Amino acid sequence: MLGPLELPLFPSCADCLAWSADGELAIGAGEYVQILTPKTANEKAEQGPAQKAINNWHSNRFRVNIFTNSEWPTIYPQKRDHFSLGGEQSLSTVVGLAWSPPGLAKYRRCVLAVFTSNLLLSLYEPVGIQGRWTRVAIVNDSLKLYFQPQVQDEGLVLQKSAIRSFSWSSPLKVPVAQQDADSLLAAGPESRWGFHLLSVANDAKDVIFLRVRGLTAVQSPRYTADVLSITSFDESPESHPQINPSSLFAAALQSKAVVSSMGWGPWTFSGEERQSESANAHHATGNLAVVYGTKLKMIKFGIDAASLRQGPDEGLFPEPVAESEMNTLFHSDELEDLHFTGPIKWINLQDTQKLWLAAGVFAGLALITIPHAMYKEQDHKSAQTRLEKFPFHEDTATDIQREAPRHWDPITSMTITHDPDSQDCTLHAATAGGYAITKHLNPNQEDTPLFKAPWKNQIDDMREQFDFDRDFGGLAVARIWGLTSYNGIVASATTLHPGDVIEYRTASEDRAIITFSTPTGAVADELPDAPTTITTAATSSLTPESPQTRRDAALRHILLSRDNEPPLCGRILYAAACSAIVESDNEDIIEQAREALTSLASATGADLSEELSKLSSAPGTIDAKSAAELSGPGSSLFERCDICEAGLSWYSTQEAQCAAGHLFAVRCGLTSLAIQDPGVSKFCSACGMEYLNEDAIDASDADLQRSCRTLFDMFDTCASCGGKFRL
Repeated sequence: MLGPLELPLFPSCADCLAWSADGELAIGAGEYVQILTPKTANEKAEQGPAQKAINNWHSNRFRVNIFTNSEWPTIYPQKRDHFSLGGEQSLSTVVGLAWSPPGLAKYRRCVLAVFTSNLLLSLYEPVGIQGRWTRVAIVNDSLKLYFQPQVQDEGLVLQKSAIRSFSWSSPLKVPVAQQDADSLLAAGPESRWGFHLLSVANDAKDVIFLRVRGLTAVQSPRYTADVLSITSFDESPESHPQINPSSLFAAALQSKAVVSSMGWGPWTFSGEERQSESANAHHATGNLAVVYGTKLKMIKFGIDAASLRQGPDEGLFPEPVAESEMNTLFHSDELEDLHFTGPIKWINLQDTQKLWLAAGVFAGLALITIPHAMYKEQDHKSAQTRLEKFPFHEDTATDIQREAPRHWDPITSMTITHDPDSQDCTLHAATAGGYAITKHLNPNQEDTPLFKAPWKNQIDDMREQFDFDRDFGGLAVARIWGLTSYNGIVASATTLHPGDVIEYRTASEDRAIITFSTPTGAVADELPDAPTTITTAATSSLTPESPQTRRDAALRHILLSRDNEPPLCGRILYAAACSAIVESDNEDIIEQAREALTSLASATGADLSEELSKLSSAPGTIDAKSAAELSGPGSSLFERCDICEAGLSWYSTQEAQCAAGHLFAVRCGLTSLAIQDPGVSKFCSACGMEYLNEDAIDASDADLQRSCRTLFDMFDTCASCGGKFRL
């Protein structure tokens, strides 16, 4: 059973839960972030039947409010125009966190962005063999480097580099003409995982669009954020229509108005066909919805996705590749009358002609229906948005009352679950007062009402037990701090409190309860398998059904890469050809192996007649090379035993043995080279297959290291099952 989990922590912000695409659950709690990683089936079997739900998870907690002076220099009081409210004097507790889409971190995993109360946005990932979570970049540094040459006032530079809110976009994938495996591999990882864009809002009323990318040439920081475009808000007094615009109070509110929430919409591409090779097909457009003050604004962002490939390893792009501006198509008088509080969620169903934007408003929820034609600006004159307002009412109405009293707490978090059978989705929302609702979204049904969230029953049971144990007379309160979902499982973070007395609580009494439920309210017993493979339709050809088919595809690609510039290391090509001799009965692969061996023999002068002769009767075995062959022409092609320098025989693609009898139980799952040192391995997190770690290869063999980096950049998931790697 997954939960409920009772953790010794107390959430420090709304929307304190974040679930990554890799299945890692992050909880923001004061000065710490706790990461829960589900154990695999093999790990659960080794430990036996678990008595506690926490035994089904790996738990890791790290502190996020410790900064060096170089990471966060001392900030002295500024002039009146740039004087802060004291964020730099805070305890730097967590006020927001979110995972990036997969593909940005090492081994194509997700990076965790943590926003702290000192207005710094940091990126974290596990580093080293032990996987200690480490701060690998601070986004504010990139903003400061960008604004310093343009702005002379130091106080204004501090304002422009202080972040108020942030949001990751969905991955921006460059379209390719053909969707077969070879085309996607040749197009690079951007076509499989996409580019990673991040939007941030600063204290100077700017919304900044950034591209986040990893740096391979340096150790720290490991990531950089390149500024693509900036859109600034004006000082319009209409942001607070409830207040006299000529009053000093209105002026003070306007001067301190910030972007409190933001959310990215889906990407759209120009042209009729997305797979077109025309330049216009690579121009992507997305809309960013933001809550500025109390109003909902929309910013249109356009970018030439193909031009993102042209960026250098370090520094800024040589010329702008993107533009952004305020989108006035979504303006309406109905929206201006609402008091928006956030958060924001976009809902986009496949094969529908519309999408939805859900946003929290004062004591309720606003749902905006947007036709796809209007979102893509194809027919915005005839298409119109539709606004639905859902006020929140407590379920405590009596026969005397005509209407239930309003629930005034704002929404703290929202999440979305999808039904794979009906293709419908459900919006889940919760408030700090313990109010939880769901709304089913179906393109064929409109005006569906709000329902009490079925998963709220678990929280109600815990609240009643808490109330009974302490004799509160039914006045106990459950506060919901965060919601998130993963593969159809809804997780919520809840704390329990007395409702009629002043609460006194010490740090040792901090408790947060994480519940896991299905959208129907049933307790989740098992976490669905993580999407270890690339599951988009565009890349489905990269994940064939059987492991052997995947293995054959990788072997074929290695053998065909002999004509690359620069070519792969000869030792890898030779190992691939020997793998074909030992295990393959595919005529196409056998023919490719024959051409590769012929090319290697011609280039190095090595005697490969034994290997060529055995191709005709494959599968077969290859004897270990003699000492004369290991020192003769083409000796760099053959593997040697690290213990006795003898040659290794080829009789299996899973293990190797030298002529002196030393046995090495594992060969790399991609290159087929024998792994003779446990310290140079990485593993598939799903099936456990072992691979060479390109970062641990001896730097003296530069050709082998370069070839392994090239291969693992193409085959960045397990060649057997598609799982992601781990150390």
